[in-house]
Amino acid sequence: MSEPTLDWRVRRKGRRIWLPSAFSGFLILVKALRKHIIASMARDTPQPSYEYAPYLQYRERLQLREHRPIDPRARRMIIQSKALGVQKRFYISLPQGYHAVANAGVRYPVLYLFRGHEHEWVHRWQDKSRRGRTVIDVYRELLAEGKVGPLILVFPGISSDDNRTPGLLVNLKAPELSGRAPGVGTGRFEDYFFDELMPCVESSFRTIAHRTGRAVDGFSLGGFQSIKAAAQRPDLFCSAGSFDGTFLYATYRGKSVRMDDRVVRHPMLAPAFGRPPDQEFLARNSPANLLWRTERRALAGVQWLIRSGPESGEPWQSNYHRAQHVIRILRARKIENGVPPVLHKAKHNWSWADRHMEGTLVLHWQAFGKDDGR
Repeated sequence: MSEPTLDWRVRRKGRRIWLPSAFSGFLILVKALRKHIIASMARDTPQPSYEYAPYLQYRERLQLREHRPIDPRARRMIIQSKALGVQKRFYISLPQGYHAVANAGVRYPVLYLFRGHEHEWVHRWQDKSRRGRTVIDVYRELLAEGKVGPLILVFPGISSDDNRTPGLLVNLKAPELSGRAPGVGTGRFEDYFFDELMPCVESSFRTIAHRTGRAVDGFSLGGFQSIKAAAQRPDLFCSAGSFDGTFLYATYRGKSVRMDDRVVRHPMLAPAFGRPPDQEFLARNSPANLLWRTERRALAGVQWLIRSGPESGEPWQSNYHRAQHVIRILRARKIENGVPPVLHKAKHNWSWADRHMEGTLVLHWQAFGKDDGR
């Protein structure tokens, strides 16, 4: 019989079979011994201890305050809107001490913050950049540092309930194009805000019901709305801000709008502007056009705080050119923009929207209570 080789290869019924040799058995023994030595060394080495948090189902996590997506310091309010013909909601954050007996006679200024859906400013995870924070955290930190005083924050819902149809603070030109989206109703969002939501806030809470006690700010399409509100009704607000606002381009000193703008023809905005877009309607409602056409003295009584991300972020991470267009209109009318026009390295996300508010909240606060002689 010949000496054993590494392997014997035997063909059986057309298949190749590997049979272990004496040398293969020796290798198996060596591997087993090595495994035993490594296990013995591991037992003698001190191992770090780990503490794992218990796993919680999603519904269980929502019952804990720190896991709720909506900031629990924001209170949801419901309005049965006659203008829209549907039920609408908004959130409100009251300052600490509002319900204290000692403050029973105190009235507070109000800052209205716009985007689209009412929960966006107070949603901890509206996008990943936010990392569980909201604008209420920004405000409370400034309050603790003594940079601002007590004020009321209001977050209107100016969109459909599913946030697919922006209301833009206009009375929609073609609400039927929303496909009967919930929360749109008649589409009269402008009437809803000015004639119902603001009076509701001022009758339900102790606010300063005067232009010196009201301000507006917004992000993206919310910037369109905040600047529109103040440019259309400068008699109602003392300060207006915008971060990366989605403004339209005014032409002929506010008499018309540039119709080749991709935003004007975006399908999402068809309910607001009509299909095809109605140029006269656009000129009546575009913030840039309103800044051209509203009386200069009235506009000069408002503090304007308009800025955007850098030009390098265009077109998807910045509305630099749109913001610059609006700032040039203010300059042409000899009205000052009260903040640097660009947040360097900024992106079009909620983390940077909150950083914008970190600066403008202080300036809004400083504007409250100032009387321009009106």
